[in-house]
Amino acid sequence: MNVRRTRLATGLILLTYLSTHLINHSLGLISLQAMEAGRIWFLALWRNPVGTALLYGSLLTHFSLALWSLYQRRHLRIPLWEALQLTLGLSIPPLLSLHFVGTRMQHEWFGVDDSYSLLVLTLWHASPWDGARQTLLITVAWLHGCIGIHFWLRLRAWYRRHVAIFLGCALLLPVLGFLGFTQAGHQVDNMIERDPDWIENILRHANVPPRSQREPLYRLNDTILGTYASLILLTLLARIVRDL
Repeated sequence: MNVRRTRLATGLILLTYLSTHLINHSLGLISLQAMEAGRIWFLALWRNPVGTALLYGSLLTHFSLALWSLYQRRHLRIPLWEALQLTLGLSIPPLLSLHFVGTRMQHEWFGVDDSYSLLVLTLWHASPWDGARQTLLITVAWLHGCIGIHFWLRLRAWYRRHVAIFLGCALLLPVLGFLGFTQAGHQVDNMIERDPDWIENILRHANVPPRSQREPLYRLNDTILGTYASLILLTLLARIVRDL
């Protein structure tokens, strides 16, 4: 019971973080400046010591409980929805790693101001592939969280009466977030066309170090991915040993 409650509590914290992230993205439908203004409140909520501890503590705990759930099962013949949720959840860390390193760790280690101007420039203009991966990450994480919320509340009468409202919100928020980011991308394109020096000014203002100085970030990303793969492998090996 404690494991289930802990999984639920950490999942709700992570889903709250993702919801506020999508709300901030959706401000791009107004303007890039509106996204920057919303980011001030977003960072005030999640980059203070308490918010940071809650966010990353929940992330590590939730992932650890997913590994425990994988190990604990006597067989992997599970309902389709549960298999889908587990698969989505386990696919989040490798998708998240590079974004975490390129934003939070680059900010902590090099003092980079990871503003929306910089992020949209990177994910929309400079590296659309990374932008597509970020879109996949948000989609996977949102589906994982929504499945968890649905199967937590599905037996409650008030939820069944209002399930259409929950479904509408679950569909509307990510769509608005993606549209907001797309609109911000078009605004960045227009700025680059009007001012050839705009990119250089953004990079200088953000204090982005040259690539040669960012090697520790790439090594950290490789370490995270290697650790993740090792933990998955060890969990599966532990299952085999237990069964034997």
